[in-house]
Amino acid sequence: MLQNVSTTELAITVGALLAGSGLVAGMVVLERRPRTSLNPRMIPTTPVMLLGALIAILAIVHLVNLWGVHTGR
Repeated sequence: MLQNVSTTELAITVGALLAGSGLVAGMVVLERRPRTSLNPRMIPTTPVMLLGALIAILAIVHLVNLWGVHTGR
């Protein structure tokens, strides 16, 4: 079903999916590490994790649209 899809567009979308998933995974690992002090972290993990999840969800929707399923109106 992917006859009219350029490989560049597909590669960018898969890259965005991997980047978003990697961002979420990295923030989960950072969040789960035991804390040695009560100083706040330099990177706020929850908003960055939500941003990575948003990027991954949008990439999944774009891949589904490239496959031929219409998700909008």
